[in-house]
Amino acid sequence: MPNQEVLLKVENLQQYFKSGKYENKAVDKVSFEVYKGEVFGLVGESGCGKTTTGRSIIRLYDITGGSVYYKGERICAGTRSYKDAIIQAKKDAALGKITAQELDEIILKNKVEIESAKADHKKWRRTNKNNNLINEIQMIFQDPIASLDPRMTVRDIIAEGLIIRGIKDKDYINEQVYKILDTVGLVQEHANRYPHEFSGGQRQRIGIARAIIMNPELIIADEPISALDVSIQAQVINLLNELTEKMGLTILFIAHDLSVV
Repeated sequence: MPNQEVLLKVENLQQYFKSGKYENKAVDKVSFEVYKGEVFGLVGESGCGKTTTGRSIIRLYDITGGSVYYKGERICAGTRSYKDAIIQAKKDAALGKITAQELDEIILKNKVEIESAKADHKKWRRTNKNNNLINEIQMIFQDPIASLDPRMTVRDIIAEGLIIRGIKDKDYINEQVYKILDTVGLVQEHANRYPHEFSGGQRQRIGIARAIIMNPELIIADEPISALDVSIQAQVINLLNELTEKMGLTILFIAHDLSVV
C-alpha cells in the first residue's frame, strides 16, 4: 500500500520543442505527486504529451520549465518561467504598472532562481555519472522492439545496466540475468537469443527485466501493453502487479485506456 511519502513530485512541468521559428508546446504546466508504493495512472489521448512527460522526468529531454523532485531533491529544473517573468516585468515597467525598484527586485529574484535551477541541473548530471540516482528510476518503453538493440543478445541487453554501474564479475552478472529472466517468466536459454527471435509479449518481458535488474524504486511504464495483442496484455499487467508487490515498486503508469489503468 502507498504511504504518505512523496517519492516523485512534478511541478509546473513545461516541455517545448522548437521547429524553425515556431515552438510546439508538448507539455505545458503539468503538476502531480506520486506517493511511494502506489501505481499512479497518467492518462490522456494520443499526442497529449504523456510520453514526453515520462521522458522528461528521466532526463531524456532537458525540461523547458518547471521542476521535478525525487525524494525531495530537484532532479530536473527548467528556466523558462523565470525568464518569462523577467520579460513580463520589463513590459510592465515600460507601461508604468510597476516601479523601477520593483522591476529590479523581480529581475534579481528570478535571476537567483535561474542560477539555482542551473546548479541543480549540474548536480543531477554529477549524480548520474556516479550511477546513484539513475539506478533508482527506470523506464519501460512503449514499443518493445524499437527499444531493444537488435545486435545485442538478451543477456547483453539485460546486463547493460549492471556493466554501466561498474560490475565486472561475469559469473555474478550471468547469475543476476538468469534470476531476472525467471522472474519475468522467461528461461535461461533465452539469454543467448536476439530480440527478433521473440514475440511481442516476450520482448516486453525483456524490457521489464532490463528495468528491474537495477532494483529501482520507481518505474515509468510508458504504455507498456499498447503494442501487444489483447490476449497478451493481461499477462503483462499481471506481471507488473506481481513485481510491484514483490519488489515494493512505485509505478508511474502511462496509458490512454482507462480500463487498463
